[in-house]
Amino acid sequence: MLIQFEQQKQNISYQLQQRGSDIIRRYLSDTQDAILCMACDGELQSLSNIIPKSTKRVIFYNIHHPMGALCLAISTTALMLMAAEGLFPDSRISVEHSLGKGFYCEPTQPKTLPEHYLNDLEAKMHDYIKAGYEFEERIVSMGQIDDFDYKRFNVLKNSHRKQLRIYDLLGFPHWFISPLTPSAKYIRQFQITAYENGFVLGFPTRTSPDSIPPFTPSPNLFKVIRESEARGSMLGIRHVYDLNQSALNGKHLETIQLYEALHEKKISQIADKIMRRPDIRFVFIAGASSSGKTTFMKRLSLQLRINGLKLKHISLDDYFLDRKDTPKDEHGELDFEHFDAIDHGLLDTQLAALIKGKGVRLPRFDFSVGKKEFAQEETFLHDDEILILEGIHGLNPNLAQHIHHDKKFKIYISALTQLNFNLYNRVSTSDTRLLRRMYRDLQFREHSLEDTLKRWPSVRNGETRWIFPFQEYADVYFNSALEYEWSVFSGILLKKLSSIPNDSPVKVEAERLCRLMELFVPFPIDMIPPTSIIQEFLGGSSFDY
Repeated sequence: MLIQFEQQKQNISYQLQQRGSDIIRRYLSDTQDAILCMACDGELQSLSNIIPKSTKRVIFYNIHHPMGALCLAISTTALMLMAAEGLFPDSRISVEHSLGKGFYCEPTQPKTLPEHYLNDLEAKMHDYIKAGYEFEERIVSMGQIDDFDYKRFNVLKNSHRKQLRIYDLLGFPHWFISPLTPSAKYIRQFQITAYENGFVLGFPTRTSPDSIPPFTPSPNLFKVIRESEARGSMLGIRHVYDLNQSALNGKHLETIQLYEALHEKKISQIADKIMRRPDIRFVFIAGASSSGKTTFMKRLSLQLRINGLKLKHISLDDYFLDRKDTPKDEHGELDFEHFDAIDHGLLDTQLAALIKGKGVRLPRFDFSVGKKEFAQEETFLHDDEILILEGIHGLNPNLAQHIHHDKKFKIYISALTQLNFNLYNRVSTSDTRLLRRMYRDLQFREHSLEDTLKRWPSVRNGETRWIFPFQEYADVYFNSALEYEWSVFSGILLKKLSSIPNDSPVKVEAERLCRLMELFVPFPIDMIPPTSIIQEFLGGSSFDY
């Protein structure tokens, strides 16, 4: 049996009743306090689990790996829930969504927190940590889960697995999207910050493993997230179980139409805001990878044209530096997410010329050779025209900084998924974008699922550095998430993803995503309208790209 931790690899003999924690004590003793969870042949597991005899490879993870960071975040959440239930048995806390570097949590029963609640909650969590409370895991059959009289298990009713792992916290069963640490003592620090009607639960992360950064409010982002949650409540779809019931009741088309109508209404409202500001000459559209920026730009353009505006378009991707000049990341790989991967000097010069009525020869980046080519004819921006610019760096204040802010309108777009598996297990926004990107790159960019999964951590690092810090600079936000899209990808991506071989370095991540997708009842693709944002990734769009 091969064991692996970071760059360390070692073949060992299998021993009966051997747990992950036993292997760490014997072979990785100098790092035993740092390791949080493990994967046995691609399946994420707790360190307290007995390793099956058939296991060929065990990989151990600390906080520097996404799996370890996820394990710590979910374990901290479990500790918080346990403390809340221990203090106030009749109260319920909902983990609503990620916010900053933590999770925004809110009371659902009662709707407001009692006085001194957060101080008592924090003290109780520290008590459990000090006592080394063990997170007791057990395997149960699907029949047993059906017998549980708890709504939090409704989401598992679509699972085709015969057995599932659950945790007993203070004698009550719970299911989590990640294995937990063996005990509370692995949670060395956390932070609770009062915010709005609830609080933000902070914990160490990959980018901040040794300390928890102070919570920085993002009021504009929080507002759009709350709007999206209200949208889900209005449609009666807040949890995966609700979405599945919609499918099982034959309401696929109605669900799709409602979400698409909400998108169109929001895009129309944004177009009206632009129309009310006649001095605007440039509209910047920015967002993280696979947010749907291009389709959004095209649909916004239609709405602006209906309002009588004339438009021209630029993609910031055409301003990439030649590949030989592209900056590299800390691993020596080309860093296309870096702000300096864009020839912003050229962009600034051309925008300044356009607003003065001068003509410019726009570039077109040839990705096959890694170089810019310039148009033969000059482009002009006439007095009655608006230029729309789309790209990940559109909100960066160092871009087009010589153009007066009254001339610019900035839009931030992101797939802010507000669907939850249950009251305390979130559907990750970044996972939604990853599914989009995997399918698109597989279909149209000749990138395998493995290639996309390997590249994703670098993409996420670039977003954290170059996109998310500037999202509060936006004039408006657009949430491109469609709550039904996981149901779509479940039908077309699950089988392909599950076929990634066990010896692949991304098998564990693939298996994690499969276990989540299999909880969704598939939606048919042929019901999705051709103008939908998700069609940008499925390949059925009526727009040209």
